[in-house]
Amino acid sequence: MGVPFTRLASQVLDAQNLKLHDQLKRKDGVIAVLGARERITMVEGGGTNFSERLLYGQNTNIGFRGKNAEIPTADDEGLTRALVPQKTISGSIVINRVELSQVQGRWALGNLFSDKKKQANTSWVQVWADTLRQAIPGANDPYTLLPSGTSGTINGILSPAAYASQAGSTAGISRADNTWWRNGYTNTAIDISSEGGDALLFQLLYDPITYGAGLDEEPDFGLTNSKAFGDLGASASTKRRGSLTDQQITKLGFRNIMYYNAAIIRDSSTRFSGKIALLNTRSLAIKVLREAGMKAVDQDNALGSVPVVVDPFQQDINSLNKVSLMHVTAGLVPMSLREQGLADNVT
Repeated sequence: MGVPFTRLASQVLDAQNLKLHDQLKRKDGVIAVLGARERITMVEGGGTNFSERLLYGQNTNIGFRGKNAEIPTADDEGLTRALVPQKTISGSIVINRVELSQVQGRWALGNLFSDKKKQANTSWVQVWADTLRQAIPGANDPYTLLPSGTSGTINGILSPAAYASQAGSTAGISRADNTWWRNGYTNTAIDISSEGGDALLFQLLYDPITYGAGLDEEPDFGLTNSKAFGDLGASASTKRRGSLTDQQITKLGFRNIMYYNAAIIRDSSTRFSGKIALLNTRSLAIKVLREAGMKAVDQDNALGSVPVVVDPFQQDINSLNKVSLMHVTAGLVPMSLREQGLADNVT
């Protein structure tokens, strides 16, 4: 517990040019990278779900045959929709009118608003980051990256179950009934500090979630814990890649190591302990519902380009507080699960 120091005193004493140090600051690599890769998109209307149209099956009528052979006319499906529930994150910034009067005439008054905004923006990032990494999303939470469930409704991306035995449904599509709607997974022990382990990760996870010869088909982003991150770069002279980085992600403020085409960053969440997640950001998106009748503005919230609606300060009806409300309706939406992968036994 810190030394008791009232908010009002801190504002008045700001005249001494005391800086506000942010003890809560924490960046979120997932949202920042999706923003940089233009995977944060605005959606107008569409009901209570984010909808993504998926093409999953070939036209089976197409093939080589003799010139007099009958051409089949089967009506293939091959198209469906992923429906991800829209979730709203909201909050408020509160300024007491008496405190406004008490610091009146001091330049600290401007600091009061600035400090409150900084506190809200920092909290905004932390709530998003924690929610996207939890094991079991709550009823009002968006999809998580690392769901713990393996059956029923799986409100997340990287199910911790073997590919062939995945069950349950995600975004309204059955994993059990559709081989194309399952994420890559391995729980084989992988010593990532060795070249053998480096190759094993490629064989068991990276290659199985790559469905083509082009770089666009390969994972381009990854998350892991501190130990595995250190091991990935420990033998740069022999692996010849430990010093390579994705400059776009570096400019976002994240140290990264290239594992083939995937820029892997260190994630501070304990849920990534002993894990490496490989993601293809071209088949993931954060969709944001456009606010009706209002312009959504990015309020310097360190969330890439997630636009947050912030209302002007208004008088609270039953207190001496001025209140500004802030919210955004959004969700983590998969376009493909088979291009995402998880190794959860990395040493």
